[in-house]
Amino acid sequence: MRNRAFWLAPLVFSIACGSDGPSLTSPSNSIPNVTGNYSGTTSLSFPELGQNLSCATTTSVTQSGSTVSIAPLQLGSPCSISVPVGNATIDATGSLGSSTMTDTESCGVYNMTGSGGFFGKDLRLSINATSRTCYNFNMTVNLSRR
Repeated sequence: MRNRAFWLAPLVFSIACGSDGPSLTSPSNSIPNVTGNYSGTTSLSFPELGQNLSCATTTSVTQSGSTVSIAPLQLGSPCSISVPVGNATIDATGSLGSSTMTDTESCGVYNMTGSGGFFGKDLRLSINATSRTCYNFNMTVNLSRR
């Protein structure tokens, strides 16, 4: 499970950077203010294994205009991992966009899709990873600003 954090990070970053974002001439006041500390839950589901994990999660977000910097997601027990996120572009609706990518792991290739954003005081991310040779998984992050 600990190794999954290292390859989840590129997808989460890819999701965050997938948005076209507003043009450079958009007024910064149309971008929602999402700065703060967030806490909530991350759910991981492994369909073939019949396993579901729910892990308390925290992170912090800073912002400069349409650029947000999301600190690593700190997933508590039973996950006990840190998932790096990094800089992202947010649009006027709070969206971080959606993204698809492939990732090669020791078990094979994952095809991943993800989306997410800020909705009011919530940060939500959703990732679906499928593979013909690796265990499929779904990851859902639901955090609220404290």
